[in-house]
Order: sequence, then structure tokens, then C-alpha cells
Amino acid sequence: MSHTAEQLHTLVVACEQFRGATAPGGYPDGLALCVIDSVQSTGVTYSSVENVIARYRAYRRDQGGDPNRDGVRDLLATFDELEGPQGWAATIGNNNRTSTRGRAVLKSEAIRDAAQVLDTAGIVDTAGFRKAAMDEVQLAQIRVGWCAIVGQRSGITWHYVQMLAGIPGVKPDRMICRFVADSLKVARRSVTPPFASDILTAAANQMGISPTDLDYAVWQFQRSRR
Repeated sequence: MSHTAEQLHTLVVACEQFRGATAPGGYPDGLALCVIDSVQSTGVTYSSVENVIARYRAYRRDQGGDPNRDGVRDLLATFDELEGPQGWAATIGNNNRTSTRGRAVLKSEAIRDAAQVLDTAGIVDTAGFRKAAMDEVQLAQIRVGWCAIVGQRSGITWHYVQMLAGIPGVKPDRMICRFVADSLKVARRSVTPPFASDILTAAANQMGISPTDLDYAVWQFQRSRR
């Protein structure tokens, strides 16, 4: 389902209130933190994500490392040191799972698998990720591997990891989808993540602002209404 010109105009009008908003900087030099944050962030309060990030930083600093510059190989090394996802979850992560459904796994397992997908594709740091983002074919191939990970099929975390690494975009989670649906006055269940991402990105482009900044402003707006 693609958006119409009328829908785009309606959404732009609804988004005018967000002009001037600026999103946090993410982790421009720390791909490990991008991966952790993106996978941990779905379906939870963000404070729990911050706690995991804080524990990862403390763990790496105790080793004499610089967590803010860690790439995926540094992240994968922590899984080896802690004897896999269970040990990683006990020391750094938590018991949160990728969903409430039967096939759900610990988010720590999804974090490890996501890091492996990027490493296999030759994406080891944020600079390499930003360079890869300029090649749509390569990015699409990496997306296939990422979205094949248990609990990542929707692509929400795939969009988010890019944004955290400094690649402009939209994270079409339930907050974003609800805003789009309410602005267009359509049923919330009718707005899919791909549609929300497409039309909000188009709105940002028409407004001449960063999709990442608009995404952040919309998310904060929806959060304040809960």
C-alpha cells in the first residue's frame, strides 16, 4: 500500500508542530552500542535499555576498552567471554525476550546474531555501515540476514540500528504507526510499519528536515500522550 498525495499533505500538516526538533546523536562511533540498543528497545520501557547499555559500558571499561568505539567484533568477543547469550544476559543484559510468542529467544541471542550478520557482511564499525548504506543492493542483502533473526522480521530494529549509527531514517514502531494512523484518521491496524516508514520519510523530505529528527519528535509526542 503506497500513500497518496492527499495523505502525504495531511501528514505534513500534522507534523508542522515538530519543526526544529532534534534527535539525540545515537552512537556515531559505536556500532556495538547501536546493535544492543536497537534489539533491546522493542516492547519495553527505554530505561531498561539504558540499564543494559550502562552495564555493557561498565564491563568494557573494566577490561580497559572503549565501549563508545566498540565495533561488532568487540561485541561478539563479550559473548565468547561470557559463554554465550545466557551468560551475556546474566552479566550485561536481562531476561527480556524478542516477543511473547512461543519461538521467542532471549534478546541477548538476537543481539549476538545481529552482530554476526553485520560482521559476515563486512560491516564492523559505524563508518563502514554508513558507507554500505550508500549501496542499496548491499543494504538490502544485509537486511535479509538481519530480518531472518528470530523476532526481527518486522524490520523495526533494522531501521533503528541504522539511525543510531547516523544513517537518516524512521523506526516504524507502534508509536510511529499510531501517529500516522491518527493523523490520517484511519484504523490503527491498517497502518503497517513499511507504510508508516515510507510516508513519514516522505513527509520529512517534503518539509526539508531529517527523517531521524521527525521520527524522534513524533515518538516523544506519542510517548507524552500515553
